[in-house]
Amino acid sequence: MKLRSGIKPFRAVVLAALPILLACALLLALYNLQVMNAAAVLEESRNNVTRTETVSAARGDILDRCGRVLVTNAVSYDISIDRSVLVTDADPNGILLELIALAEEYRLGHTDTLPVSAGEPWEYTEMDSIQAGRLGDYLRHFDLGEDADAGKLMDWFRSHYAIPEDFTPEETRLAAGVRWELELRALFGIPDYVFAAGLDQQAIAAVSERCYPGVSVTAGSRRVLRTPYAAHLLGRIGPMDGEQWEKYSLLGYPMNALVGQDGAEAAFEEYLHGADGKRVTVRNAAGEIVSSYYTEEPKAGADVTLTLDLGCQQATEEALAAEIAKINADRIAKAGGPENVQLARGGAAVVIQVGTGDILASASYPTYDLATFRENYAELLADEARPMFNRAFQGRYAPGSTFKVVTATAGLTEGVITPETTIYDRGIIDEYDGISFTCWAYPGSHGTINVKEALQMSCNYFFYVTGRSLGIDALDRYAAAYGLGRPTGVELYENTGVLASRAYKEEVIGEDWYVGDTLQAAIGQSYHLFTPLQLASYAATIAADGSRYAAHLLHGVSGPGGFAYEPTVLDTVDASADTYAVLREGMLMASRYGSASYVFGDYRIPVCSKTGTAQVGEENVNNAVFIAFAPQEDPEIALAVVVEGGANGYYLAEVARDIFDWYFTQAPEAGSLPENTILP
Repeated sequence: MKLRSGIKPFRAVVLAALPILLACALLLALYNLQVMNAAAVLEESRNNVTRTETVSAARGDILDRCGRVLVTNAVSYDISIDRSVLVTDADPNGILLELIALAEEYRLGHTDTLPVSAGEPWEYTEMDSIQAGRLGDYLRHFDLGEDADAGKLMDWFRSHYAIPEDFTPEETRLAAGVRWELELRALFGIPDYVFAAGLDQQAIAAVSERCYPGVSVTAGSRRVLRTPYAAHLLGRIGPMDGEQWEKYSLLGYPMNALVGQDGAEAAFEEYLHGADGKRVTVRNAAGEIVSSYYTEEPKAGADVTLTLDLGCQQATEEALAAEIAKINADRIAKAGGPENVQLARGGAAVVIQVGTGDILASASYPTYDLATFRENYAELLADEARPMFNRAFQGRYAPGSTFKVVTATAGLTEGVITPETTIYDRGIIDEYDGISFTCWAYPGSHGTINVKEALQMSCNYFFYVTGRSLGIDALDRYAAAYGLGRPTGVELYENTGVLASRAYKEEVIGEDWYVGDTLQAAIGQSYHLFTPLQLASYAATIAADGSRYAAHLLHGVSGPGGFAYEPTVLDTVDASADTYAVLREGMLMASRYGSASYVFGDYRIPVCSKTGTAQVGEENVNNAVFIAFAPQEDPEIALAVVVEGGANGYYLAEVARDIFDWYFTQAPEAGSLPENTILP
């Protein structure tokens, strides 16, 4: 049987002819392009300008442990200048002066890193290594001599950039500064120049309506704070200095990249930064964009989640500020006015999650507004209260009687005392060459007491005797295991403080160690100086039965390669569970019946605490110190509060109460809020 074909002859002819017709059309187009119009196309391509520019990757967000955004990005409209188009104008320098005046009118400022004074006599200004390197490259490129002074350089600028003679010295310097920035990028491949950033709608309209050649408004990105709290922790970004450039250039950063300068922005720069891209833009002779495409796509940075709880941070900052204000108001009222009254100068409070080392809050008072940091920098720098100083991580304070828990731990563990040991408080130790050491109750007495009662009453005499029996070396071992005078593990810069020791006195003070030094060290005086962060970690270690976890701010990193932080034990205090049961009971008694009882005597949650009053000289009001954790059994959070010139540690129990109130009534579980929820 003969099979019939499925394709009719006409269709077969069409299918065969179609490729031939398409090929002919293509050949005709190529002939027209390469032969008939070759000259026009060549001329057009010669007039096109191709630029390769770096496209900054979006920086990752910073969030709190519940997913609330603390720092993010927003679109920023910037002024960019295309040098190749600008210089085609008859008066490029006049355009720049107009543009600078416009930026000043709208309070934008403009980028000018030329290290030359603003007016005559011309002098080089102080410069970092990046500025010095750029200046050297420029001088060498134009054979000006590496030793050329600022006057010779300014003469060169006036001639080379055809700056009009009728420009004043100040106008000459302004125009030269921008021309310098633009030519540096043309000569040495430095990434694009942004003249000014952060334009509002009025500034955008003002720039656009003037139609300056080569000047355009481009969309960029700026960092936006979503909270007024945690200024000392979040940090800021800014241009690199020379030292930073040496580090980040090895990681492929362009020279004009913005990097973290302090706080979490700096500590977690490697996660937040991302990878910049490369974009090619082709413009015709009229400056119009012909084409634009990426050769490398930018890759956004990862989001970083901190251990902070924004609600806890807010409660801590507000409680600390309120207590300092209350202390000062009471003193002024008692003195009948502010004259000749020493006021509490500042303070800090740190809250740590027991068993993880998570820093839930860290407050330093006075604080400042990160959002207006640049505008207020000079004022902040001149403020004698040092609002930019992170007292929580960098302030060093004598621990006072809060150290007595160390002495009790060592005494119980080394067998110098037992839970049943009693010591009669004589009130004074005076057998050392006329130097006496008194209990705060002297000339009264606490009577015969055991270690729990000594913690409750904060009896100096009990811990003098215990410390003397232990010796300074044993005390130091236990204090170091608690992390006092040691790094806490936190990712931000911290001061490690001073642990009073035989070696410290001999090497730093240049004197021998005496038994009197041991007596003072045993009650938290002598040379001890610790940070509030160390004291909070110390309290958390007591609460965790001697396991000292690294204090940290990093909770996790999102995206590919992201991870969650795993708690790390840095050290373990060699003390038994029975010892910690005794310590907790003594600290609970201090809360219920001791100096903090006016706050925690009938508090609904059992709180373990210890107050401290640290001497800072006869003419100054003592510092106040307070540590605590709660609940007594299965503790969840620990804290430390310090107030400079706070007088007595028991005042600070009110700060702790406000924090505990928030934590045990309002704290959400981590992750319980929807992502990007902002705390009201």
